[in-house]
Amino acid sequence: MSKDVFYVGIDVGSREVWGSVAGLKARRFAHSAKGIASLRGWTSKHAAGAQLHFCLEGTGVYGVSVASLLLQDPDTRVSIVNPAQIKAFANSQLRRCKTDRLDAEVIRQFAEAHQPSLWQPPSKEQRQLSELVLLRDQLQAELRQWQNRRHSREYLNDVPPLVKQTHQSLIRSLKRQQQKIEAAIAALVAENAQIAQQVALLSTIPGIAQQSAVQLLAYGQNWLTHRSAKALVAHSGLAPHPKQSGSSLNRGGAIDKRGNWRIRKALYMPTLVAAKHNPSIRDFYNRLCAAGKPKMVALIAAMKKLLFIARAILIHKKPFNPKLYPLT
Repeated sequence: MSKDVFYVGIDVGSREVWGSVAGLKARRFAHSAKGIASLRGWTSKHAAGAQLHFCLEGTGVYGVSVASLLLQDPDTRVSIVNPAQIKAFANSQLRRCKTDRLDAEVIRQFAEAHQPSLWQPPSKEQRQLSELVLLRDQLQAELRQWQNRRHSREYLNDVPPLVKQTHQSLIRSLKRQQQKIEAAIAALVAENAQIAQQVALLSTIPGIAQQSAVQLLAYGQNWLTHRSAKALVAHSGLAPHPKQSGSSLNRGGAIDKRGNWRIRKALYMPTLVAAKHNPSIRDFYNRLCAAGKPKMVALIAAMKKLLFIARAILIHKKPFNPKLYPLT
């Protein structure tokens, strides 16, 4: 551990958090602004002037809540790591017990050993866009389910009228809510110059329409522009995942889906369109198919290429130009 950095491991719960520093037993604090302030004061006391670096697992809104409270101090550094990394690290130590206190110690030891990258919180507008798009997609999925239920009941003769009426009422209500969310998303994009510019740039890519562009921005957030291409592919669950050992095991063509599946889903239909109408993607996809690759393998490779193109356009802030993205 660097002498200039003082690592703190945090295990986050909905009502309490556990903090661990080297040489002391882990302590429990309330998951509140006052509790996090007490945690910061306790760690500062033992840091002896060193740079505080807090590390916690990515536990959704609970972890983001703690990280945001910690970052109210501009001198604080925070890392949010994948829970799978912490679990693997704990298994490597052959730990047989699991408690909140021990989890905080494991997280601290992981941070000391690996020095994880810093977490960059999304902007207020990015968070709002993400919440709106997520709700819109959830409503859309639920609407499709109720429409399917209504359709299946058309084949039955003895369905009570109340069942049909309820189906119709729920479908109408979901459609109204979906329209409200769509309007809110459009308003947010129009009111924020940066998001509007990003949506316009992404929409210049053949295959990506405005809705797909908004989904990529909502689910990709800072990963699209502030992380490496390799990290973005892993975050999107598109990284290759071959299994090979000796002469008995040789499985290729699989991907590691331990990423944000919503990004992968948002890329699927645009890639199908791009494989026909985007010259960069079309030629790339056709070349792989001609080389004997299965169509799904070629499609996944095309999804990654489309993601790289979107990333490059957002970073350089220039519209799509097929000459800049040759067949590679």
